Amino acid sequence: MAIKMRDLLGSALPSLRYEPTDKHLRVYRAGHLVADTRSAWLVWEPGRVVPTYAVPESDLVGQADDEGAAWRSNDPDLAGYLILDFNAFEWREEDEPIVAHPHDPFKRIDILASTRHVRLEWNGRLLAESSRPVLLFETLLPVRYYLPRADVVVDLEPSDTVSYCAYKGRASYFSVPDGPADVAWTYQDPLREADPVTDRVAFFNERVDVIVDGQREPRPVTPWSD
Repeated sequence: MAIKMRDLLGSALPSLRYEPTDKHLRVYRAGHLVADTRSAWLVWEPGRVVPTYAVPESDLVGQADDEGAAWRSNDPDLAGYLILDFNAFEWREEDEPIVAHPHDPFKRIDILASTRHVRLEWNGRLLAESSRPVLLFETLLPVRYYLPRADVVVDLEPSDTVSYCAYKGRASYFSVPDGPADVAWTYQDPLREADPVTDRVAFFNERVDVIVDGQREPRPVTPWSD
């Protein structure tokens, strides 16, 4: 019987998973080198969909395990490795900084120009309408429709909220006046892979109505649903 890939990946969530990487990894804390290794492992802890890194204890050059920033797994397959709290350190994969979490070798983004007609509404109120969207496909997430700012018809209010994506970079958020808060976002200076969505605006499919080529799409259920 055929297996849907989404279900296959999801079935492993309760398990501790790891994958070796060939990347040269350097880890810093407050500007000081903590680890320098070419033998790191990506580690997905039980229930986690994004990885962190584990590094050989022999490759530590500074203090890493204070204040709960690093810990040893009870799994014998990870003996000799320390799992690091990603947010407690600054990271370089080769010579490039990374944010949010390590790049997952089993996840990717595809960004494609399209001529689909996309209409976004909230409670019947038109928010945006465009026939020149850029579609961003990300593993295990709903397609996101990035529209030119000129095609957003509502006066969005900038929010103080920001978030970071390992593949796209720093996102700034917008709210709809008299409507949902933090419902749209933009990448003003995205990472290299996401350059085609620069300054475009996307809305949470989970919180607004998306009508593509005249067909209303069901709202996906994700951690960003209302």
